[in-house]
Amino acid sequence: MNKKVLRWNFVFQYGWVLTNVINSILLLPFYIKYIDVSILGVWLASSSVLNWMTMIDPGIGEVLQQKIAELKGKKQESEIGKSIGSGLISSALIVLLAIAAGIVFYFCIGMVINKDISQYKNLSIALFITVLATGLSLVSFTLTGINQGLHNSAQVAISSLSANFLFLLVNLAFLLLGFGVMAIAIGNLARALFINIYIFVSMKKLLHRESIAIRFNRSHFKVFIRIFSFTSASKIISGLSYSLDMVVLARYIAPGMITIYEINKRPLNLTNTLVGRHSVALMPLISHEKGKENNEGIVQLINKQFRWYMYGALFIAFMFAITYFDLISAWVGEGKYIGNNILYLLVIYNVVGLISYFMSNVGYALGDIKKNSTFNIIRNIFYGVFIVLAARFYGIIGTVVVSLAMSLCVDLFFFANRVYKLGYLQMPFIKKIAGSCLVIISCCLLAGWLLHTFVVGNIAPDMYIFKLFISAGAFTIFYIVLLLLIDQNLRVQLRLLKNRFLPSLA
Repeated sequence: MNKKVLRWNFVFQYGWVLTNVINSILLLPFYIKYIDVSILGVWLASSSVLNWMTMIDPGIGEVLQQKIAELKGKKQESEIGKSIGSGLISSALIVLLAIAAGIVFYFCIGMVINKDISQYKNLSIALFITVLATGLSLVSFTLTGINQGLHNSAQVAISSLSANFLFLLVNLAFLLLGFGVMAIAIGNLARALFINIYIFVSMKKLLHRESIAIRFNRSHFKVFIRIFSFTSASKIISGLSYSLDMVVLARYIAPGMITIYEINKRPLNLTNTLVGRHSVALMPLISHEKGKENNEGIVQLINKQFRWYMYGALFIAFMFAITYFDLISAWVGEGKYIGNNILYLLVIYNVVGLISYFMSNVGYALGDIKKNSTFNIIRNIFYGVFIVLAARFYGIIGTVVVSLAMSLCVDLFFFANRVYKLGYLQMPFIKKIAGSCLVIISCCLLAGWLLHTFVVGNIAPDMYIFKLFISAGAFTIFYIVLLLLIDQNLRVQLRLLKNRFLPSLA
């Protein structure tokens, strides 16, 4: 296993998400200060409509990443060149379709959001620039997938982080120059142009060094199109189904409850995105090792990384369960906490969802693309039907229960079973990780209850930030000690790190 590639994959996956979050936090006050509030509100609604054009992308980058990494493991350079050629042609066609769709959405925005965008200064041109920037972003997904498959992960990470830094600087510069909402659009365009140029040049240099020529083969292209017919349908239906709960709920519950539900979901969703990137970072390496037929190495990688993944998922779950009331109250004020019943269901759903996501990504990396896509199509059609009925008769808690039931009984079973049948998830490991999780959950439930009792009994109810820090700090220390007690491998690794960095204490 190439540990250097894996480290750069982690840098890319976590760095991309974190820099996006940091940019959002830093830029929001400037947007509010330098952009008229009414224009900013219409911009947010309009750009959300334009974002629908990304659903046209069938996931070319992900497919290319898997195929090229596997071919690289097999050392089939000519097939790599054909895959890149087919991918670039496919990407060009998709971008043309996406931009055409974006232009249609552009002219329909006023009807969709019931606003005349021509009345807002520079908004029309900003939205048109956004169409171009979004199209170029789709190209970058393809180029990123190619580079990831070629194990050019360092350049992918550097380009993505540099592009987000450039986006921040361009935004600030044009905001201070008085460009208003145009600053956001120009920043998006600058980021898209930069990342495409950077990773394309980097890809060409790598292909030249490894003597790989980009080729176009008609029969190879037809195979790719057949794959994309499944992934495209899966992506569109999945995208629609995952946003369906809020749309349906808006018909049956008060608008104020929609806002509270969204507020309470947001920290969970953000954290899950960060944790989930761990499994995404493993995908190029798994595909590469499959091409080398290093099945034992793949099993060891999955066992080691899934153990860390589960530790992280359970830590986040219990941390939120213990601190969420104080977190929400400190963040947006009193009266916005959605209640323990819904929160606990959301926490369990997110843990199960993270496990399913890990197994889904492993299966995808192993080449199980068609079955994954077919499953997602069928699954999300049923999910859409169930979520409408649940929202109508049971409101928010109904939608959460349906989501949890689908994730637990369908997603987890299917994806884990697929990896098991492929031979990369073995029963001894399943029993071992299940036993560890049972011990962790039991101990954390007791510790959480004791900690909650102590905090409630000794700290004033309205001292939300102080309670948050006390609870979070105490639970973090407890969790680390617990893992060291139950995981011998973790103790060994900690001892090795101590010997490496603190030899005098060894």
